[in-house]
Amino acid sequence: MSANDEGSKEKPLPLANLVRWMVRGEQGIAAFLLFIILSTMATQVFARYVFGAPFSWSEEVARLCLIWLTFISAAFVMAQGRHIAVDMISSRVGDRGKLAIECFSYLVVAGACLLLLVGGARFIWYVGKVGSPAIGVAKSWWYGAGGVGLLLMAIHSLINLFQVMKTGRPIPREAAIEEDALQLELEEGE
Repeated sequence: MSANDEGSKEKPLPLANLVRWMVRGEQGIAAFLLFIILSTMATQVFARYVFGAPFSWSEEVARLCLIWLTFISAAFVMAQGRHIAVDMISSRVGDRGKLAIECFSYLVVAGACLLLLVGGARFIWYVGKVGSPAIGVAKSWWYGAGGVGLLLMAIHSLINLFQVMKTGRPIPREAAIEEDALQLELEEGE
């Protein structure tokens, strides 16, 4: 057994099963929405070029699914720590500094998401009276995707904060993330 195998047998993070199931659910919903987008657009192309009569509703369905896909995907990307990040400070501080920066970043993300959610909730409620032209879906469903995505991102951020505070160490990320990351180093004299 190698040293890497022994390190992988560490105690799991608190709420790891909840996060795993949330991410799987979000990924499943995102995959289903992507399937709807692709099948709707394929049907639209077929109807336009074979029958010469495109559907009036297909573009709206695809757009609605794309909006929901975007915000649901942002949530599981947040949970996996795969959002774009600029790492200029934490690479220059010690372990305690990295831990403090990570906790602070989770607080900022959760706070920003919740503030945007609270601020946008009134708007989402207000536009619920208006329906979309082709399929008649209330606009609150369109704008509600942002609210759901913000809520999920805030939940993931707060869970990450809880995990970091409970364990006292940063959340371990997959090695592929670090290898694929674009790392810019400042040259001496700049």
